[in-house]
This record gives sequence, C-alpha cells and structure tokens, in this order.
Amino acid sequence: MSVDDVLLLGRIAFVVALYLFLVALALLLRRELRATPVSERERAPADLIVMEPGETGLEVGERLSLLTTTTIGRDSDSDLVLSDNFVSSEHATLVWNGRGWVLQDLGSTNGTRVNGDDIHRPIAVKQGDVLEFGRVRVKLVPM
Repeated sequence: MSVDDVLLLGRIAFVVALYLFLVALALLLRRELRATPVSERERAPADLIVMEPGETGLEVGERLSLLTTTTIGRDSDSDLVLSDNFVSSEHATLVWNGRGWVLQDLGSTNGTRVNGDDIHRPIAVKQGDVLEFGRVRVKLVPM
C-alpha cells in the first residue's frame, strides 16, 4: 500500500467521522429545540411523593413536580423520567382537567396500578392515591 493510498484512506475516515459527528449534533439540537421549558408550561396543583423508587436513583420522600399534562416513562422525552427497567419508555399520562386528575396507562409492559389495582382504561385519581409504574410507587399530594 503506497503513501497516497494511506492518505486517501485517512481522508475518507476523517470525512466519515466528521459526517457522523454532524448527524449526532443535528439530532441533539433537534431534540433540545423541541423541548419546551417547564417555566413555559402550565404547572399543575399537585406533586408526586416517591414512596418506592425502584432503580430510578430517586430518594424516598422526594417531591416530583407535575404539569397539567405529564407524560411518565423511561424515555428522556417524558415529562417525568423514571429510569427503571420495569417502567416502559412511554408508560402513562397524568392529566389535570381543571376538576381532577385522570391517569391513563399507555400500553406499558408491566402495567400501571392505583392503590394496588391494575388499570386498563383512563381512571380518575385523587390526592392521597398511590400510583405504581412498574416497580416505582408514588403518592399524589397537594402542591
């Protein structure tokens, strides 16, 4: 292999690495631009208190803020990210409709429970209810 061949391969490798870097940067920027800061979204009149964190890294007693529509899941695009293997990427939504809360499972693998009961349709929940997403348990409490 001649020096010219080595230089050509080096240039090709550099161009490929540069291309991959630019694609990764574009994807990161796209994701950041799509995200709406919490300050611009409507804050809900309740929080969640962690009762059983699973493997999320959260602490028992930690307070989690809710929005009027909160998506819950393992995916980093979720409003409430629960990084536990038993939580689905898009696990559930919790919606404040102005009069009360509605919880809906989004077809999660390990299910969503309210006060220990599996839910299979959107269900009204109230302050004091214990919600379970996989192995993670939280209690709905006033702000």
